Amino acid sequence: MKQRAFHHLILPDGRAEHHVVVEFLDEGIPQSWHHLQDEEPFVEWVGGTFRWPLP
Repeated sequence: MKQRAFHHLILPDGRAEHHVVVEFLDEGIPQSWHHLQDEEPFVEWVGGTFRWPLP
């Protein structure tokens, strides 16, 4: 599982969250997310905006 941090996350309902970590399956499919807590180990900082795909 890979973890990447983004400045912004846009959820399917249009809600925006800021400073988040998105966890991806090895296939690149987003699995879950949480707010960034200080520096977290094994998190790649990407920045920018990630739009959560519609189901």
